[in-house]
Amino acid sequence: MSEFINNNNTRIESIFQFCFKLIKGEKGTELIKEHQEAINSVIPNDIVIAVHRLVEANLPMNDLKIGINKALNVFHKTIVSRPKIQLSPNHFLGIMMRENRALEKCLTEIKPLAKKINLLKDENELVQTLSNLKLKVEELAEIEKHYSRKENVFFPYFENQYPEYKCLGVMWSIHDDIRKVRKDLVEVLGESSCNLNRINKLMGDLFFFMNTIIFREDYLLFPVAVNAVSDDLWEEMNQQSLEIGFSFIDIPVFSEKKKIAKKGFVFEGEQLDTIQLKDTLLNFDTGLMTLQQAMMLLNNLPVDITMIDENDRVRFFSNPKDRFFTRSKAIIGRTVQNCHPPESVHVVDDLLKAFKSGEKDSEPFWIQMKSRFILIQYFALRDEDGNYKGCIEVSQDLTDIKTLEGEKRLM
Repeated sequence: MSEFINNNNTRIESIFQFCFKLIKGEKGTELIKEHQEAINSVIPNDIVIAVHRLVEANLPMNDLKIGINKALNVFHKTIVSRPKIQLSPNHFLGIMMRENRALEKCLTEIKPLAKKINLLKDENELVQTLSNLKLKVEELAEIEKHYSRKENVFFPYFENQYPEYKCLGVMWSIHDDIRKVRKDLVEVLGESSCNLNRINKLMGDLFFFMNTIIFREDYLLFPVAVNAVSDDLWEEMNQQSLEIGFSFIDIPVFSEKKKIAKKGFVFEGEQLDTIQLKDTLLNFDTGLMTLQQAMMLLNNLPVDITMIDENDRVRFFSNPKDRFFTRSKAIIGRTVQNCHPPESVHVVDDLLKAFKSGEKDSEPFWIQMKSRFILIQYFALRDEDGNYKGCIEVSQDLTDIKTLEGEKRLM
């Protein structure tokens, strides 16, 4: 057994060194010769662990993504020589893979249109083809549900079950690349003048990024995850997926007998059973409410609220009718840094540092999202002695509020 483990460790170290040196600019041909034995026998687990170590080496994300792409081109033959994992269609990962097949079909339908616009001479036909292409690209927004379930449901469970999880940050960054490229492509396709060079570049990037994610899910991440995550957790993920939705496929029907009982959350050994506590009377000094009443109050405020504790772990989020940002119960206990794309983590860390030092007590941000103006405010939480105890994120849609004028009184 120890020889087997040592062999694995040796191969992983070789794969890591190959990737690291490739990113640092060493010649690929020489590196391949040096690490050929590991390359010929590499397995998905080796790559996931090697990428985790690359992330921990604090390499710039863009360099990391480019280098990993080059390395995977070298590993490609070995990786695809192994069959894809076979799963039940309603297994959480089976559903994700069905969505990948549906996405591939959409991309196949788009290809002829993308080629056709470069061949057309008739202006009217070109305008119509561009319009059809724009519609198809807009329909690709459906994949957002896939990425959202992955980021907000799957990622937290995988982080909890598999210590070398930091490849997820690289995948999240590529999700964001896809979001940006698709948005830019829709805008360019809607312009009055046809910029074919720009369209072709964006179309190539979109296909590349989407196929990159498909490959890494099917051949790398999912084969590792299916063995790393406990069997009883996949159904929990399915149940939490229902609120987010599914991409390109019908809503799966899950067995009634497998529905998760409402036992509450387990957080660092603490379990909250909401069934038992809902009628418990809480003293807020300024009034008394049951837990059930307190939850109704929080969930009916016209804001999203998320709370993290002094250790940067998510403790609570409200559940308003109209939510701006996806939340799932899987994030309870997750570090807030892991709840954000890698490129924005430094902003989170800087703000938390300012809260903990007492330099700041609040910080506002505002964004435009789906034609809505969203205000996002962060407030430090301190006890009566001024000690930092965490912070809350409060998000509010100000679109309609900004248009108010005059007065509307109760009387």
